Amino acid sequence: MCPWGQAGPAGDAYKPHGDPVGGSRRELSWAQHPGAPRQPGADRMTTAGSPWGWFLGCLLLSVTGCLASMGRIINGEDCSPYSQPWQAALFTEEEFFCGGVLVHPQWVLSAAHCFQNSYTIGLGLHSLEDNHEEGSCMMDANLSIQHPEYNKPFLANDLMLIKLKESVIQSATIRNISIASQCPTPGDSCLVSGWGLLKNGSQPNVLQCVNISVVSDESCSAHYDALYHPSMFCAGGGQDQKDSCKGDSGGPVVCNGYLQGLVSFGQAQCGQPYVPGVYTNLCKFTDWIQKTIQAS
Repeated sequence: MCPWGQAGPAGDAYKPHGDPVGGSRRELSWAQHPGAPRQPGADRMTTAGSPWGWFLGCLLLSVTGCLASMGRIINGEDCSPYSQPWQAALFTEEEFFCGGVLVHPQWVLSAAHCFQNSYTIGLGLHSLEDNHEEGSCMMDANLSIQHPEYNKPFLANDLMLIKLKESVIQSATIRNISIASQCPTPGDSCLVSGWGLLKNGSQPNVLQCVNISVVSDESCSAHYDALYHPSMFCAGGGQDQKDSCKGDSGGPVVCNGYLQGLVSFGQAQCGQPYVPGVYTNLCKFTDWIQKTIQAS
């Protein structure tokens, strides 16, 4: 159930840290040392024998992770308080590291690259600095299921389900969202939300929102070459430089009132003009999500 405004373990406050634990949105940058191993705790990863010239400097769009959802909101604005009641915040060892989405009273969807052994999930939050907000809830979770075909180096099928220890009572500030059954089409207007880094590199106190438009698969493939996979779609990349970035990973992309995607990855420098971010295409996974929830 979860009492409103419940504190985390031992009453500790959950506050954002300047450096993500693992990265929230994976980021890509040009390879300088192809084949170099990923360093422990580092945000960058190289892929040996890569046929394309990129190296995954993947800041998982979690504050622990990689591009676009490891990300930050660029050129957005403060969300209206509690206007995104499905928004979740993932914490580990009292540090915020990724976003997530409540899709069922007991299940949160996030990016697979945000995986940890255990989590505390914040629901109904507007500010990460106040986990005693009226209508908020902090819940433990220790079961997470990555998609079986998640490809870590390439971020294909970048999604996982996290089971809360108990169901939440839905309210004006906490409510699950339905997943889109139809895939996005170019030009669709979508809203991305998260607590990822801002354009000036700082972490916001309150949830940020930005409106972006879906771009064609051809445009997405042209920007990301061999990384592009049918489990993804691209959005943003306009002249207005609106984007997600480090710390946004796993957060929601809502189009036409339905959950269309999750923040996944993007370029190391977020908010570049004419360069879209990459998002997990949830219409491809509705059967897996439903069956996994029913089986668990």
